[in-house]
Formats: sequence, C-alpha cells, structure tokens
Amino acid sequence: MASYTAEKSITLRPNTAYKGAVTNRGVAVEVHCFETSRHVEEAWNARTVDIAYAGLPAATLAGIDPSDEDVRLSAGDSAEAHYLVLNMRSPDKALGRAETRRALASLIDRGRLAGEVFEHTVTPLYSLVPQGVVGHSTAFFDRYPEADAAYAAGRLRSAGITTPVRIKLGHQNGIAWWGPAMSSATATHRPRSTTPSGTPSGSPIAARPCGGSGRSGTRSRRTLP
Repeated sequence: MASYTAEKSITLRPNTAYKGAVTNRGVAVEVHCFETSRHVEEAWNARTVDIAYAGLPAATLAGIDPSDEDVRLSAGDSAEAHYLVLNMRSPDKALGRAETRRALASLIDRGRLAGEVFEHTVTPLYSLVPQGVVGHSTAFFDRYPEADAAYAAGRLRSAGITTPVRIKLGHQNGIAWWGPAMSSATATHRPRSTTPSGTPSGSPIAARPCGGSGRSGTRSRRTLP
C-alpha cells in the first residue's frame, strides 16, 4: 500500500521484495471511493474507469450489450443479500403478531422484484442464507411459493386482526436506481500501459459500491481518448 486517504482512495504498488512464483508483477493500482451508485455510473459514462464491479445501477447493467467488442460483461454468484427486516417492537406493535408478519411475507413478490426492479441482474432469495453458503435452503419459497393477497387476507381474518394494518416503511435507495445508496463504492486506477498483445491496460480499473448485483462490466481502453 503506497498511500491511503480515508473514504477517498488507496494506492497499491507491486511489492519489490516479492520473491514468489509469479513473474509478472503488474503495475500500480488505485482504488477510489464513490459515495453513491450514481457517481459510479457517471465515472463509467465519462470513461474514467475501466471496470465497474457491482457498482452500476441495474438499468445500466441490463443495458450493456454483451456483443459490444469494447465491453466484457461478467456474471457470477454473490453472497450479498437484501433483506426486509420487521420491527416486532414498534410503538403500535402492528408487526408484533406472527399472523401479521406471515401475511406480509406472503405479499413479497421476489421474482417480480428481481425481474422488474433489478432488471434480472439479481436472483430471488428464498432463505436468510444466500446461495453458495452452507445452510442455504428455499424455506421462504416452500412456504410462500408466490405472492398471494388472498392468503394474506385470510391470515389476518383468522387471527381477528382489523384491516387495514398500518405500518411505517423505511428504506434506503439501492443500486436498482440512482440514489444515495450503499454508503460507498470503490474503483481502481492504473497508469496507462500497453500489454504485449497490444491491448491497452488502461487507467481506472474498477468501481464497486458496498452492495453489488453480482454483475460487472469491463470496458476496453481502445475507445477512450
């Protein structure tokens, strides 16, 4: 680590004392912090980063053309998850009863959220434990295979709960759209250089907010000024 500025950047340089098996030590890399996904996208559009790693809004990721010779899109599994957390001790205790919580759970349309809001850049989560992590299951799907308003209403009626049930919903803007989301993002930068094959290694390398979608885009420096 050559330099560090809190919440702004980190500069990494090859270790001159390294004596391992890797002969190509590469070049210096800068990691830059962005406050929101919007800033990551602005850097991507301005072509000041070469790689955006889980830092772009879903609409931008969905709009990337995999056949574009100047862009490489990579999709992979991620252990990151977005949760709806219920406060069972809220002042009016609207969610203090299990039947209310079950009714609410049965209204969550995970497939539609993944498809329409996140534009198929994420996969639905049917367990508190993400896919690929020991203990993952499909517990939510097994109990609530699809959004069912009739089931939710039935749960409330059977418990004698008067409707409408009023709750307050608080949320932060996420990477599905532009907004002050995910608290921070990072990007990396390398000084310009050219590989033996003639493909430029490039300037800024990566951008990533604290919450990612599992997809990343890489742009070749051939199209940059």
